[in-house]
Amino acid sequence: MAERRHDIDWLRVLVMLAVFVFHCARFFGGGTWHLNSAEQSFAAMLFIGWLDMWFMPLFCLLSGVGAWYALGSRTKGRFLLERVKRILVPLYTVGLFVLLPPQFYFEIVSNHGYRGTLWAMLPRCFSGLADFSLEWPGGVVNLPFSGHLWFLQYLFLISVLALPLLRYLRSDQGRRLIGGLARLSVWPGGIFLFILPILLVRIGLRSVFHGEHTWADFLEFLVFFVMGYVLTADPRLTGSKKKHGRLCLGLGVLCFAVAGLFVVRLGYGYPGGEPFSILFLLFEAVLPFYVLHQTVILCIGWFVLRWNAGIPLQFLTITVISFVITMAVYELLVRRFRVTRFLFGMLPKERTESTPTPWQREAVV
Repeated sequence: MAERRHDIDWLRVLVMLAVFVFHCARFFGGGTWHLNSAEQSFAAMLFIGWLDMWFMPLFCLLSGVGAWYALGSRTKGRFLLERVKRILVPLYTVGLFVLLPPQFYFEIVSNHGYRGTLWAMLPRCFSGLADFSLEWPGGVVNLPFSGHLWFLQYLFLISVLALPLLRYLRSDQGRRLIGGLARLSVWPGGIFLFILPILLVRIGLRSVFHGEHTWADFLEFLVFFVMGYVLTADPRLTGSKKKHGRLCLGLGVLCFAVAGLFVVRLGYGYPGGEPFSILFLLFEAVLPFYVLHQTVILCIGWFVLRWNAGIPLQFLTITVISFVITMAVYELLVRRFRVTRFLFGMLPKERTESTPTPWQREAVV
């Protein structure tokens, strides 16, 4: 049985918290979101830009790590079945019918001048549900309005499309290929070879697909997913990551500073199974928390943005209240019941709380 990877657990929790804070700041960061404050903050814009550069790629990287362990003990059929249960079931049940309609209502009121009721809006929200489109990845796993759940659409498609490559990389020939990459990675600067496929996608596709959530984004996330899978396969790759950690951090800070210069000065737009504990709660809650959090944030923001208060107080209030409510809903209404666990993509309660299981069996997002 695989040993639980608490380092990966914590990375998943920290990235999820970064996504949560990111969405709390979106009210004040300029641009057009589902709900916008009349008062905007330049500091919030920089903060959003900084988080936006790394948290979704890291989410995909960690999902690839989980896929490596999952395929070590599963057939491809079982792997795909679990992806259906863990991703599509939450997407097309509580996501589509409970969490996305309020977000769509805030979107059309804030950005399209809608003045009707929430109830009258519902037919408009669900129109186009049967449409299929290849213009953007979400059109393949279609939702008329996907809100923050677009990432679940992408993750499911990535898991399906990458599966033949993932299976190949576990074969003898694939392991030899990974071994060759591992030997190169131990050279000084060798780990930066993994930047090349990212650059190829960005240079080759960003000029063709414009905007957010395009095929360019999808292929870039696919690259990070496969990278996470590969980086887990050989201990030498893990050692090389640690060896180059400080250099990568320094380069990351420098690149963000240069990007900030372009934005500010040149006018560019910003681009388990152990017994219950607080740690167990955090590790198990990542996927349900992701599914729940943005709807809660928008509902709280709908009221808080009307206060005659400054941005710091509004941001702090939205962040604290939304976090408490999201965790309370997870703990009281999701985690405790078999039906809601299934609808939110969690494993059955008996399996996660009475039988020790590796962290990888829970890691989808």
